[in-house]
Amino acid sequence: MGWEAVTAISVAIIALMFVVVAIAALIWLRDVGRVAKRLESFTAVLERDGPVMLDGARSIVTNLRDEVTKIVATSRELRQRVQGTAGSLEERVRDFEAVLDVLQDEVEETALDVAAALRATRRGTSLVGAMKRALFRGRR
Repeated sequence: MGWEAVTAISVAIIALMFVVVAIAALIWLRDVGRVAKRLESFTAVLERDGPVMLDGARSIVTNLRDEVTKIVATSRELRQRVQGTAGSLEERVRDFEAVLDVLQDEVEETALDVAAALRATRRGTSLVGAMKRALFRGRR
């Protein structure tokens, strides 16, 4: 084979490769066209329904924001109430503790007074008993 034949075969292969590349490019362009049409229809849907969906989303976000604000305000109010109640409760517990201390002192003093009175009564009873025995022994 001469150079002319090799050159002819090379040119034919190169031409065939260009044909394959051209066919692949045409298929790719056809797919790009389909994708472009789909993107256009999606864009049309977004243009038609997007504002409605955005308004709904804005409304939901606004409602959520309002609810969260109300929950935070309620939480703050409850925390303040609990803190105030805790302070009052602590003061009442201290007062009750003081009352219990005074009551305990009074009960202890009363118990001592009762014990002393019982002791005095026993002594008085034993003295009366001794006097009765002394008086009645002499009569028999």
